[in-house]
Amino acid sequence: MADSFDVIVIGSGPAGYVCAIRAAQLGLKTAIVERDKLGGICLNWGCIPTKALLRSSEIWHLMHRLGEFGFAADNLRFDIAKIVERSRKVSAQLSNGVAFLMKKHKIAVIPGEAKLAGESRIVVAKDGKTTDYTAKNIVLATGARARTFPGMEPDGKLIWTYREAMVPPAFPKSLLVVGSGAIGIEFASFYRTLGSEVTVV
Repeated sequence: MADSFDVIVIGSGPAGYVCAIRAAQLGLKTAIVERDKLGGICLNWGCIPTKALLRSSEIWHLMHRLGEFGFAADNLRFDIAKIVERSRKVSAQLSNGVAFLMKKHKIAVIPGEAKLAGESRIVVAKDGKTTDYTAKNIVLATGARARTFPGMEPDGKLIWTYREAMVPPAFPKSLLVVGSGAIGIEFASFYRTLGSEVTVV
């Protein structure tokens, strides 16, 4: 027999986890389904880690203005791997914070990819296995996805999505950013400040 809840929230980004917490506060038996890491794109691959990257680029910018503040330093350099590592740690810390909030509010966390399967029913797939769940209320909070263009599918080398841009294997000499939304401009600013030639379209 399928596990039953009052509310199942699909997606654990800022919309999903806040919804789940409020439902639990109202006394509803609540579950949240996430196929990746708690916190969704925002906490793991968007708003939060890009701010950590931007902070690093801001410090790099200020290092080149040390003379204005009465300081001097030679041989300025940065380590892109360490910049990325710090950004990932910030994201992991906040994702763990969401996990703590789920536990605190007694919200069941269901790992896997959910699909609607009829009225008041979902199926969650994980590691080749599926599990049925039922709920009086199902909330879809699945967030946004990067759009891909035919013939320009991401390959992780020359063509990136925000995920590859977040963890570059090496620092690019030049970068073309398609899209001028918040995340695109944050990446453009980060890479330009650290020395890439950047074009935004």
